[in-house]
Amino acid sequence: MKNHYRKVASIAVASVGTAVGFILGVTEAVKAATFTLAPAIKFKVIDLNLNGQGDIVIPGNFDVVAKGTVAEAAAFAEFNLGNFSLNQNTTIKSAVMQIMLHSVWVGDPHIGIHSINPGSLGIFGYVGNGATDASDFEAGVFLSSVDVSSFPPLLSVDTSISFDVTPFVKQRASNGDSFAGFGIRALNLGAASIYGPSPPRLIVETTKFTDPVPEPVPEPTTILGFITAIGVAGLLKRKKA
Repeated sequence: MKNHYRKVASIAVASVGTAVGFILGVTEAVKAATFTLAPAIKFKVIDLNLNGQGDIVIPGNFDVVAKGTVAEAAAFAEFNLGNFSLNQNTTIKSAVMQIMLHSVWVGDPHIGIHSINPGSLGIFGYVGNGATDASDFEAGVFLSSVDVSSFPPLLSVDTSISFDVTPFVKQRASNGDSFAGFGIRALNLGAASIYGPSPPRLIVETTKFTDPVPEPVPEPTTILGFITAIGVAGLLKRKKA
């Protein structure tokens, strides 16, 4: 019988603790925001080192990526992250680089490729400086890829494809880097046209947690009455038992 009384008392105490926890609890608001960034600069680098001629940089060009037998062409875009002054309550939830795909059946005799689907397009990330630089061709680290092997040779409608670059953008923002740079390259022999009506863009979604806000606390008499009611209920249950 004593064990039964202790069990009833424990239930009552636990109920009181839970109730007080709800009464004195706090809420934390979450706010999400999405930013769409246009590139601060874009350019193309044609790597001719395979035939000993060095690199060619074409400012403002973001149209064709190709990997051939004598050269490779990659498209680059750098985005200004200077406006992302993230405080301790704000985090980057996701970051996606979007480009337009026009065709995966492009020939370029200067690069030594003739209408071959490259199979996959890869994205490489580097710390940018807001200027065209041929050395960016070698500076990037591989981030992710998109399989384009099933795409028809010529798309009837320009298609948007996306690369997940979340960890890279988080690191750039955390380090306080001014520019996040991205290079698009063909991962296999072939070429693709990434020229479309929309320029490349970086879509960043952030989440902000506001400071905890205490919920309204009832008057002491209200809390006391609530606790008393639970205690009486426990006593009645014990008496009935």
